Amino acid sequence: MSAELDAHLFVELSRLAAQRAPTSNDASSPAVDQLLASITAFHDLVRLSADLQGQAVRAAHEAGVSWTSIGTLPGTSRQAVQQRFDPNYMARDESTGATRTLGPVSRAKEMRHLAEAGAQGWRLVKSLHGEHVLERDPQKWEVRRVSVLAARPMPSRRSGWHAAATRFPDCFYIRPRQDPDAAAPSFS
Repeated sequence: MSAELDAHLFVELSRLAAQRAPTSNDASSPAVDQLLASITAFHDLVRLSADLQGQAVRAAHEAGVSWTSIGTLPGTSRQAVQQRFDPNYMARDESTGATRTLGPVSRAKEMRHLAEAGAQGWRLVKSLHGEHVLERDPQKWEVRRVSVLAARPMPSRRSGWHAAATRFPDCFYIRPRQDPDAAAPSFS
C-alpha cells in the first residue's frame, strides 16, 4: 500500500476504535478510560480482521487461485499460507450434543439446507466454506445470505434480522420465523 492509503486506513481504523470509547469533555487530552477502551477496540479489530482475511483467502482458493499466488500477496510461502488458511489444517469443534455441522455443502445449495435446518429449530452460529455450524434452539429460524460485494443493503434490525455469521464475502442473517408452525419452504 502507498503511504497515503496507509494514512487513510489508519484514520478510519482510529475512528472505529474511538466509537467504542467513552466520550470526554476534554478535547486536549484523552482520558485513561478512552485509551484503555481503544486498546480493547484495536484488539477486536485485529481479531475480526484476521478472521475476515482467512475467509477471503479461502474464498479466493475456492475460486481457483493457487496457494502459491495467495502466498505471494502477504510475502509468504505456499506452504505457510496453506497451513494457516486451509480448512484441513484448522482445528474443528467436535463437540457433541446441542451443535451439529451442516456440510459439506456447495454455495449453490447451502441456502436450501440452512432454511430447512432453521425450520427444524437449528440456529446458524458459524459459517465456513463448505460447512456451517448450527445450534439446537427451541425457536425456528429464517436465514438470509447477503454478499458485502453486492450493492444492496444489509437486512434491517428493525425487521428482526441479526447477523449470525460471516464467510467472506457473504454475511448470514437470521431472525425468528414469522410463523413457527409453517412448513419448511419448498425449493424446486
